[in-house]
Amino acid sequence: MARVFIDGFESRSLDLWDTYTSGCTIETSNPIDGVAHLKLGWNSSASKNLPVALSEVWVAFRYKIDSNISSNFFEFRNGSTVVGAIRLNSNVFQVVRGSSTVLATGTRTIPLNQPVLVEARFKPADSGGVFQLKVDGVMDINFSGDTTDGPTTIDNVRLFTGGLWNLYFDNIVIDDAEFPGNTKIRALRPNGTGNSTQWTPSAGNNWDCVDEVPASDSDYVATNTLDAVDLYSASDLPAEAYSVKCVQVQARAYKEGNALNIQNLQLACRTYGTNYFSSNKVLTTSAKSHAHIWQANPNTAASWTVSEVNAMEIGVKAVA
Repeated sequence: MARVFIDGFESRSLDLWDTYTSGCTIETSNPIDGVAHLKLGWNSSASKNLPVALSEVWVAFRYKIDSNISSNFFEFRNGSTVVGAIRLNSNVFQVVRGSSTVLATGTRTIPLNQPVLVEARFKPADSGGVFQLKVDGVMDINFSGDTTDGPTTIDNVRLFTGGLWNLYFDNIVIDDAEFPGNTKIRALRPNGTGNSTQWTPSAGNNWDCVDEVPASDSDYVATNTLDAVDLYSASDLPAEAYSVKCVQVQARAYKEGNALNIQNLQLACRTYGTNYFSSNKVLTTSAKSHAHIWQANPNTAASWTVSEVNAMEIGVKAVA
């Protein structure tokens, strides 16, 4: 019962998304929040596969649009089938069954070129289904009843523009248990040597080879040693942070040559003097970003505190 996916585009890339079109770009000028946001240009889309299919899903994102349009823009999908969608109808939101059956219309006027916080809960079912939508924390749509034309699980989501307008997204959160709330996502970059330095840097210090934003494939750490661990201290949370919903460790990696003994990567966090590792992330011969979410501190099994995040180390482990 936890966060399933987060992306605030602080890495200034779309590496965590499974597919996206050329009209999707990362903008750093006047971002909605943090240092960057996602812009979907004309007739563009970006899709994310969920780790497992969900029978109920909660999402949140910051959203801005530059035109009054009537179109779906956020789809809950099963394979290529649209199970439900969030739609803008001129200047109000609607929730949709399938790709076109409008279930309910909100009353909150959505301004142009101003970001709003959107949260949604979607449970696809022939009876007892739920489709709720909040705008800036206030319930705008609360529908219950028949919310599906067939599928009862969601295994991917898609953002898209279907015409000649631009959409902007930031702080996208997918959860399997609750409304995410007013969540901000911040990138904490490596800034020093950690407890273990077992990989070889391309030049200089290990941590200094993995702190670029966006990531650089010409500046890296490497190993051919099984179970080698590389850890780094990281920057602190901003002063405004007062609670932590989760920690996500992210790394861009690939394999090359005849390193047949190393086929996987594990992401690492170190807290209270103990190392914790993610499940295996399969390496390919082309660079790819991998991520793992720790909803709770793995040492205490309780929610992370700001001081624990500021004191933790992050890194990687090479495994068979």
